[in-house]
This record gives sequence, C-alpha cells and structure tokens, in this order.
Amino acid sequence: MPAIVDPAKCNRNWEQCFPARVCPENALSFHAASGVLIDHTLCGDCPGPCVNFCDGYAIMYDRDPASFDIMRRQIQEELSADDALQARQELQAAADAQLAAESSVLDVTLDNFLDEVINADMPVVVDFWAPWCGPCKAMAPVFEELATEYASRVKFVKLNTEEEPQVAAQFQITSIPTLLVFQGGQLVDGAVGALPREQLVQLVDRVAPPVVGDEPDDDELIV
Repeated sequence: MPAIVDPAKCNRNWEQCFPARVCPENALSFHAASGVLIDHTLCGDCPGPCVNFCDGYAIMYDRDPASFDIMRRQIQEELSADDALQARQELQAAADAQLAAESSVLDVTLDNFLDEVINADMPVVVDFWAPWCGPCKAMAPVFEELATEYASRVKFVKLNTEEEPQVAAQFQITSIPTLLVFQGGQLVDGAVGALPREQLVQLVDRVAPPVVGDEPDDDELIV
C-alpha cells in the first residue's frame, strides 16, 4: 500500500530510522533538504511494516489510491486543509453514487430468475456477463447508471454465465455481453455486444413505461 512521510512528525534521524531498514522494497531514502522520503510508487502491495515501526508515527498511508493522492498533496502543501476536505467530500460523493448505482442492479441466479425476471411486475433487462469479459466490464457503468435513471419503471439485473450456465444455455447465450429484455414474462427484445449508451437507452425505451406526468393532457391530443 502506498505510504508517505509527514515531515511535520518526522525527527529526521536517518541513522536510527528502523522503517528504512525493514522496508522490503527499499522505498525510503534521506535527503538533506527534505528529510526522509518514501517513493510510494515502489510500495506495491506491501502490507506496510514501516507504518508500525515508525516511533514518531510520521508514516501515513491509505489503501485507496485516490484518497492517498489527496493526503499526499495535502502533506506536500499542494492542497490546503479546506481544499483537501472538499476533495475528500467529492470523492465520497462519487463513491456513494457508484454504490447507489450498483445497488440498483440485482444479481439473478437459477433460483430467483423466475421471481425476479419472469414474474416481475415491470419490464426487465438482463445482462448476461462473466468476470473475465472485457466488453462486459466496459458496459457495466452505463448499465448501472441507467438502472438508477429508470428505477421503478424498468428492472436491471445481471446474470453471471460462469456461475449460472443452465440459465445461459436455456436462452442459448453463445456470446457475451448479451442483453435480453422481458416484459410480462415474455422475451420481447435483446442485443448482443457492448452497446454504447445511446443504443442501450433506445433498447430500454422500447419497453419503459412513460414517466408519471409525461402523458399528454386530453387538450393536447390531436384528433
């Protein structure tokens, strides 16, 4: 995990710097002008023994790369405390939005496919995917965004073809990602391949009921 030295807490005693001696990546160095430094690009997946062995608790770390970058920039005085706080709040807001989007997509299996898809009380878009599938991963963010946008009108679900080969075989899935659209328990539409957002929206709009309030008034209807 990436780490950095807080110069405000470091005593600059390089000869007695035990973390430097135990670092398996030799990431620590000493410079007369700046004191003890850590090349965080060398840290990799190291569990961070340096953090535990620093008597002055001057070594800081964060497992999340984006959060670490904010901390690094604040320690190096590239960001003020207020700017760092705002950056962390924006990062958390983005994480919350991503979690909300992901929670809008349900994972379905052989056991719940009938209840969640066939017997659903709204149109359902099923994404047949697999963890190793690059195009599946590329389309996933758009799929999750639309799940949030169409919430309460269209259900978005994902089925892992590696874990549920019986369902994939039942619908003759030979290429992924494959999208199948169900309405009233019937397969009504579908597409193969990672669709761009515009095409995915078109696929969903063909079955999505109108937003409440979007229906034209009787006075607006053309007779």
